[in-house]
Amino acid sequence: MLVKRKIVLASKSPRRKRLLKLLGLKFIIRESDYEEDMSVSRDPYKLAKFLALEKARSVAGYYDDAIIIAADSFIIFRDEFIGKPKNKKQAKQMLKNFSGKEHQAITGFALVDTKNKKTITDYGEAMVKFRNLDDKDIDDYVATGEPMEMAGAYGLNDGGAFLVESVSGDFYSVIGLPLVKVYLALKQMKAI
Repeated sequence: MLVKRKIVLASKSPRRKRLLKLLGLKFIIRESDYEEDMSVSRDPYKLAKFLALEKARSVAGYYDDAIIIAADSFIIFRDEFIGKPKNKKQAKQMLKNFSGKEHQAITGFALVDTKNKKTITDYGEAMVKFRNLDDKDIDDYVATGEPMEMAGAYGLNDGGAFLVESVSGDFYSVIGLPLVKVYLALKQMKAI
């Protein structure tokens, strides 16, 4: 794919990097140093877009002519916002809570055009239903260390795929980037 502008992914997430590569984009990575504050809004859609935009803005200052892409993902379960687990005990509890139940995965994203001073924010979402998990499933998965890096303590396209019974909605939002919406936003900004 012909890339017309410099594209910067403001994330260290290997999943987001893999997703952007699916689009055939050439991009560089510069991790955001924005400290997330999940208490900014009780509206999950506003919060997801706000956190993504702040991450993008924290990187935008380093570039005069680039498109910055940032995203933020979290889970909503029983009206609570759930991010990454702080420790293995919390990861196990999250997975135990999800066992046999549905939760909502939301990923907000932001594109910031540092040359033209334009921004686009949006989000993607999906409902995820876990299968019934036993303690061994949870212990074995948490022992891999993978859950510590992901909202809700699991990765759908990684080792945690066996936890999930079904997904309804934007599959890529569960992984960490609503790919189609990001692609359309890049076209709107004339970056591709």
